[in-house]
Amino acid sequence: MVEHFSHIRDSDQTRQNILDVALKEFAKFGLAGARVDRIAKEMNTTKGMIYYYFKDKEGLYKAVLERIYPCLRAEEQDLSLSELDPIAALERIIDFTIDYHEQHSDFVRIVMIENINNAEYLRQTGIDSTISYVILLTLGDIIRRGCESGIFKRDITPVDLHILYTSFSFYRISNASTVSSVLGLNTLNAVNSKRHRQMIKDSVRAYMTSAA
Repeated sequence: MVEHFSHIRDSDQTRQNILDVALKEFAKFGLAGARVDRIAKEMNTTKGMIYYYFKDKEGLYKAVLERIYPCLRAEEQDLSLSELDPIAALERIIDFTIDYHEQHSDFVRIVMIENINNAEYLRQTGIDSTISYVILLTLGDIIRRGCESGIFKRDITPVDLHILYTSFSFYRISNASTVSSVLGLNTLNAVNSKRHRQMIKDSVRAYMTSAA
């Protein structure tokens, strides 16, 4: 029995290790350019072992998608936003979102790739809008509390609020190379990152607290 559970644990760890390497491979080369043999070499294993777990390259790519989205949502749930006043709650989730995108650039690149693919592979996974239920419920509660207290003046949906603060956070990472080349701005250095963080907070707060 002990050996059985040990085998399961080792198998799960192997699967997770493959996904770690595959995430970097897909983020760097995209689905079309990614090579399973490079992943196998990095893992010091065989393509056959990877196919044993994931069947083919598309299966491996979809498994990566099924991993990265829940990881983001799981970390959002640890923010304890209900304990804060509405403005402080918004600022905390903005801080988290900026930090998450900066610290997980591979996540940003995979999302970019999947948008190029028109979410073709994402729709083939178990990931759907229900994965965002908790964060949208949380944002809805922040909006409700802010409106009831008179702090917020806007009738905004949780989805629109989510897009409002996420879009700048995402763009700073997704377009860092082109912004640097065309506009001469390094969005990732500490000074600019600090300024952008405050810009996002100020913009969201100004929108939410001003009359329509």
